[in-house]
Amino acid sequence: MAKVLSIEVGFSTTKIVEMDYQKKKPKVYRCVETKTPEGAIRDGYLNPDKMEALKEQIRDALKGNKIRTKRVIFTVFSTKIISREITVSAVKEHQIGAFIESNISEYFPIELDDYKIAHYVIQTYHDGDNAGKHRVMVMAAEKSLISGYEKLAEAIGLYIADVDYIGNSVLQATKLNAGAEAIMTVKIEDENALVTILRQGIMMMQRTVNYQVGHVDDDVLPEKEECNQILTGTVTRLMDFYASNNEDSRVAQIYIIGDGSRDWSITDLMTQQTGVPSRFLENVRTTTITKRADNNTINVYAAAIGAGVSSVGFDAEKEKERHETNYVSASVLMILLFIILIAGVLSMALIPYNTALTEQFSLLRQKEQLEPARLVHDQYLGLKDFIDQIRYGNRLTEHFNDGIVEFFEELEVKMPSEIEMLDFSSDDEQCVMTIRVGDKETAAGIIKTLREFESLESVTVESLIEEVTEDTLGDIMVQTALGNEVKTINFTVTCTYRTEVLEPPVPSAAPSADTDAAAETATE
Repeated sequence: MAKVLSIEVGFSTTKIVEMDYQKKKPKVYRCVETKTPEGAIRDGYLNPDKMEALKEQIRDALKGNKIRTKRVIFTVFSTKIISREITVSAVKEHQIGAFIESNISEYFPIELDDYKIAHYVIQTYHDGDNAGKHRVMVMAAEKSLISGYEKLAEAIGLYIADVDYIGNSVLQATKLNAGAEAIMTVKIEDENALVTILRQGIMMMQRTVNYQVGHVDDDVLPEKEECNQILTGTVTRLMDFYASNNEDSRVAQIYIIGDGSRDWSITDLMTQQTGVPSRFLENVRTTTITKRADNNTINVYAAAIGAGVSSVGFDAEKEKERHETNYVSASVLMILLFIILIAGVLSMALIPYNTALTEQFSLLRQKEQLEPARLVHDQYLGLKDFIDQIRYGNRLTEHFNDGIVEFFEELEVKMPSEIEMLDFSSDDEQCVMTIRVGDKETAAGIIKTLREFESLESVTVESLIEEVTEDTLGDIMVQTALGNEVKTINFTVTCTYRTEVLEPPVPSAAPSADTDAAAETATE
């Protein structure tokens, strides 16, 4: 499939991701953001009075980044989207939608004519009494909510591929991070947060936390701290609730995504309040992040990327209608071409028979004359495939450590001279460095610089420790508030090397029997 724009319109910023659509491992080409006009969105609903301003912001962002992709998916974060988890009997997955439609009145006590229905499969049971049955999340969104995004796409000049629910977007972005131990993903936004617990790629629980953060200036710390305390307190209670029902699987890791993950201190607070290690989401494992998008903070764009991986289908019929329209146009064009072809055949029938026969003999002679060239061409293709296979095999023997000198040169050029390297270890996939610096600002700058390395795929901070030691400089004792002591920052980072994904060579078109013989002769 072609590329798609995945857009998340947030309270303060709008995130735009250009990526492949409906591929097994899609590539992410660009991640950009633009300011959301004040009052343009409230709880997922777009304000018609601010539509023009929002349109201009998105259009300028696309133009400024030379993005020409026309299909778009919107992911919506709204507490007004109703969701319910159900169990569907043992039917094939493509039949689940029809099953839900026939029983929808049992799930939602609403006027269904005013809503659009979507669903996604959480889990299919493979054994036990529920073998063959499906855990399914069913969602209902007001048509007025969806139509706002349809109008926005039309105003920008884009074609709607789908509208996704933020809960599914987060699930798609983080499900591969969940192994045997449960993980929690907390998407923090200005108005609310979404807490998702997953285990072995399966969603175990999902809740929306309303705490009305709003915009808080950095100098108004008490209000900001109060909001963070409300958030972490709610997260802790949800974690306890999950643990009470899943004693064999407690949450082992917390990932922070969304606009709230711009504040690096939130991970420390979350770890302190919950007792569970917390970190920013470094990558979306279902995707490949290209160099053009690699310098962006992936944790901010995670939900938009997840929507592009797989969406729930609130507005998938728009894409279907567009394809059907194109199909009708193509059918009319084919009929016209067929008529033209028939007219051409009839005109050809008027050519004198003897002229056609002469041309046939001429073509047969040309074919005989060109036969040796065909054999040479087939021989060339056989040799080309053989050489491509040898080159591919040689590339498979390469290791990152073959070029580790370039990595050290990049360290020497870009790292400040005042850092102290305490420990360094490396293998084919990653290196682990323990570094000592004077303060947290320097540490943050080093981490940021490492994340800009061309040779690294990702950089993860494993620990950051403040250390107090006694120190002297010659005959002069360094004086601090603690006495003859110096504070230093020790931190450990794990750097994953950027590796090239090798694709096996595509063989040339299969040669004829004569070609096979020529290739064997060439190989000998």
